[in-house]
Amino acid sequence: MLKYWRLWLLLAVVLGSLFAIGFTNKRYGAEVVYVTKTSPAFGKLQQGMIITAVNGVPVRTADEWQKETESITGTVSLDTLENGKISFTANGTLGIETHNVQRLNLDFGLDLQGGTRITLKPKENATKNMIDQVIGTLQTRINIYGLKEIKFFPVESPDGWYVQIEATGLSSDVVHELLTSKGTFVAKISKPVSLSGGRGTIKLLDNSYPIEVSNGTIKVNGQNIPENRTFVLEDIVFEAGNVTDNEIVLMGTVYRGDDIELIYTDPQHSGLVPSGNIYRFYFTVLVSSDGAERFAKVTSGIPSQLDLDSGEYYLKDCSIYLYLDNELQSTLRIASSLGGKAYSTPQIEGGRENREDAIEEKLRLQTILRSGSLPVNLETSSISIISPTLGSNFIQSALIAALVAGLTVIVIIFIRYRSFRISIPLVMTGLSEALIILGISASGPYDSGIWMIVLVVNVFIIGMAWWKLKDADMSAWIGALLIPLLGLMSWNIDLPAIGGIIAAIGVGVDQMVIIADETIGGKKITKRLYTLKEKIGKAFFIIFTSAATTTSALLPLLFVAAGIFIRGFVITTIVGLLVGILITRPAYAKIVELTASRSKED
Repeated sequence: MLKYWRLWLLLAVVLGSLFAIGFTNKRYGAEVVYVTKTSPAFGKLQQGMIITAVNGVPVRTADEWQKETESITGTVSLDTLENGKISFTANGTLGIETHNVQRLNLDFGLDLQGGTRITLKPKENATKNMIDQVIGTLQTRINIYGLKEIKFFPVESPDGWYVQIEATGLSSDVVHELLTSKGTFVAKISKPVSLSGGRGTIKLLDNSYPIEVSNGTIKVNGQNIPENRTFVLEDIVFEAGNVTDNEIVLMGTVYRGDDIELIYTDPQHSGLVPSGNIYRFYFTVLVSSDGAERFAKVTSGIPSQLDLDSGEYYLKDCSIYLYLDNELQSTLRIASSLGGKAYSTPQIEGGRENREDAIEEKLRLQTILRSGSLPVNLETSSISIISPTLGSNFIQSALIAALVAGLTVIVIIFIRYRSFRISIPLVMTGLSEALIILGISASGPYDSGIWMIVLVVNVFIIGMAWWKLKDADMSAWIGALLIPLLGLMSWNIDLPAIGGIIAAIGVGVDQMVIIADETIGGKKITKRLYTLKEKIGKAFFIIFTSAATTTSALLPLLFVAAGIFIRGFVITTIVGLLVGILITRPAYAKIVELTASRSKED
C-alpha cells in the first residue's frame, strides 16, 4: 500500500479540503448582515450572528425571519447560535437585516452572495469633486483596515450628491466608527497663566503678550476676546478656559490633522499591554516641524512640579489632550524636560476591556489618522440588501456545466486511449484540484486546526515513503508542507476567482493529457540513479520553471489600477498551479504508471 503514497497524499489533502469547506455543516437560520444604530438590538446583535428563533418560533431562512418580524411589537426574544437568548423591546422597527445562512465556509463575493447597500449622505452641501475626495479617503481607510470587497459609487439625486457603498459582511460598527467618521484630529495643551490683580503675561518662547481679565472680559495684547473666548497668537489658536483670581487656563491647539506625517506601527513605537482589568494600547505619531514649533511655544514658561507617586517632574497643571472628531482620545501629562522644546512624536493611548477590542480600536484610530479628514460630515441615509447579480442559481448552473464538461472530457480521452482507467481518473483528478483550491480559500472556525492535521498526516506519509521506499523527492516534501500552509489563507470566491479555477483546471487537464500520452504512447523511459543534489535540482527546476513563469506574469496584475477587481483570479490561478504541480499531477502520473504496467502484463 505504501507504494501508492502519492495517492494517499492526494486523499489527505482532499479530505482536509472537504472539512475546511464545511460540507458537514448543518446550520440553519437567518444570518445578521447589518444592525442599524437606531435598532433596539444595536450593541447586542453583531454582524455574522445566526438567529435560529424569534419569540420561540424557529427560523430557518431569511424569508421566515422576515415573516416573523414584519409586524412584531413589544418584547422580542431572539435565539442565537453564538450568545444564546437576546431580549429587547421593539420600537417600531427592528433595524436588523439578514440573509440565509451560508452553510459552506466560503466567502462568496457580491456577484454570488449579494450583500449590503448603504447610502451615506453629506450633512452639508457637497460637490462632485468633494464626493470624489470622500470616496478616495474611504478607499484608503478600507485598504489600511484590511476590509475586502467594498465598492464605492458617487450617486446624484435631486438633493445633491451621495456616496453609495456595496459590500459583503459590512458591520454597522465599521460604518459608524470608520466610514462615517470625519477624522478631524486636533491636539490641545492646557497652558496656565498666573494672574495678579487681573493681569498676567502669556509667554511663547522669547515673546510675551499681556492678558487682562476684568468682570468677565478678557483682553489679550490689548484686544478684546470674542464671546466664544478664542483668539490667535503666532498661528496658534487659543481658547480661554477656567478663570480664577490667581490663574487663567488657556487651551492652545498645537497639532492638527494636516500636521500628521507618519503613524508608527512598529513594535518600538506601538503596542498593547494589559493594565488591571483592561488592555491599554498606544502608538506614536510623527508631526510636522510647524506642529512641533507650536508645541514648544505653548509649553514654554510653565514651571515644573514633582509628582510624588512617580518621582518624575512634569509641567505644572499642563497636559496634552488628543481629540478625534471632538471626542477625547488621550490625556497625557508632559515631562518637564519637554517644556519649551519642539516635540514631534506625541503618543496616543487608549484602552478596552478585552484584547480583541483594544486591537480593533487601535487599528481604527491609526486608519483614520493615516487616511486624513473627510471634506464633509457623513451620515447613514439608507440601508438595503442587494441580491446576487449572477443569480441565486449560479452555483447550481456552474456545477451542472462542470459535470457536462467532465463527461465530455471522459468521452474524448476514452476515444483516444480506449481506457476508462485513464479518462475517469483524469477528470476526477481535475475535480479534486478544484476542490482543493476551494478548501484553501475557505475560512471556517476550525480552518487552522484542520490544515495542521493535514500537515501532520502529509509529513507522516512522506516520511514513511522516504524511509521505506527512498521515493520521496524534494517536490513531494514541498507539496506536503506548502499546501496545508496555504490552507491558512482565505479570499473571496467571486467571478474572477471562478475564472482562475477554470484556468487552473484547464492547464491541469492539458498537462495530464501530456502525461498520459507520453506514458501510454509507449516511449521507453530509461532509468538511472540520481544523486541528492540532482534530485533537488530537478525538483526545483520543475517547480520554479512552471510556477515562477506563471507567477511572474500574474503578480504584476495585483499592483495595476484594476488589481483589486482581478485579485481573486491571480491568487486562485497561482494556488491552483501549485496544487497541480505538487499534489494532483504527480498523483495522476502514478495512476497512469500503474495503468501502463497492468496493460503490459495483460
